[in-house]
Amino acid sequence: MSKRPDMSSVWSGEALLIDEELCLNLRGRTLSCNSCADACNVDALDLTEDAIELNSESCTGCGACLPSCPAGVLQLSGFSPRRFVEVLESKDEAHIHCSASTDKGGGVVIPCHRVLDARLIAAAFASGGTNTFHLHGLTHCEACDKGNAIDYVTEVQQQLEYWFGEEAPQLVLAEECITVEGDRQYQNQPQMSRRNFLRFAGVQALESATQWLVPIEEEEETLALQGFYQGEVDRQQAEVYQSLLAEHVAELPWTTTELPWRSRTLNDECSACLSCGQRCPTGALQAEESQAGRGISFEPVLCTDCGLCTQLCPMNAVEPHPVANVDEVVAPRTLLMYRHQKECSQCRHPFIPQTETETLCLTCSNEQELDDEWMAMLES
Repeated sequence: MSKRPDMSSVWSGEALLIDEELCLNLRGRTLSCNSCADACNVDALDLTEDAIELNSESCTGCGACLPSCPAGVLQLSGFSPRRFVEVLESKDEAHIHCSASTDKGGGVVIPCHRVLDARLIAAAFASGGTNTFHLHGLTHCEACDKGNAIDYVTEVQQQLEYWFGEEAPQLVLAEECITVEGDRQYQNQPQMSRRNFLRFAGVQALESATQWLVPIEEEEETLALQGFYQGEVDRQQAEVYQSLLAEHVAELPWTTTELPWRSRTLNDECSACLSCGQRCPTGALQAEESQAGRGISFEPVLCTDCGLCTQLCPMNAVEPHPVANVDEVVAPRTLLMYRHQKECSQCRHPFIPQTETETLCLTCSNEQELDDEWMAMLES
């Protein structure tokens, strides 16, 4: 098992890149999300509270796990959702070839049709007005090592029709051996973000160096760190599929009264622990803290409704709500909660007082109560 793909998969565009720091399971320290593993046709992903393990020998690079992850943990070196939308700009009809397609001529080549979800098709539909997507290669699905995408494509079409009714873009099975005019635009070629490139290059350099070095034995220290995730839990990054849909949300002919976003509010039980804002992977919820106070803000357009905030909250204070119109989606970031802080008169650390007259933080207040109890015992 390895999270790092080998060089052959990188150059073929089928390298699955894993950004563990955004994973809901690692941030919540519990196995609460299994979406990517459920989407995998070959069981190449193994999830725990501490890691995402990839069986690189089993992984076919289909990319089905990409749109399934609500936190944007997974990327494919041979596919960029944003570039896909840009390539289709101003095209009324688009011819999309999967890697198994044998049809001739032009169109856009992607690793597998399962990298296309309803959000991505809707973004392309709004951006360039592409209303017909001819899908090439589906006739080879039953024998394809990447899995059968026919049922998946049907589900995407149903989702589009739920959102847009009769105006929904159409996913059409292209006739086999059709010839399309124009050149092919390959989206299944190697491409990496700067972050992933530097990470991959660093691992490659480290592996090369270890061939010339003799490792020293540090078994006790290594064992002490096993099972403890040490990544950044406060790093936040917008999920690309949701972001692309959000950028075009006002241009789309929605017919449903419930859009694919969920809003959040905090009830009075909130203790201002800030966990929800610190660990939200997309930045929809953000923790704001200063000497003056603590707060949680929310920007609905970034929310993928991953559910981590409700899972983490010890007070059950996070309340999700459906979003019924575009104005709610594009609403600016707002404060959901703010608590003023004081400086503890004893330890000088900031704390949130429960009453206006309170001057000690909870720790110092408990210590003071113990001291008073001991003095009372000694005096009696």
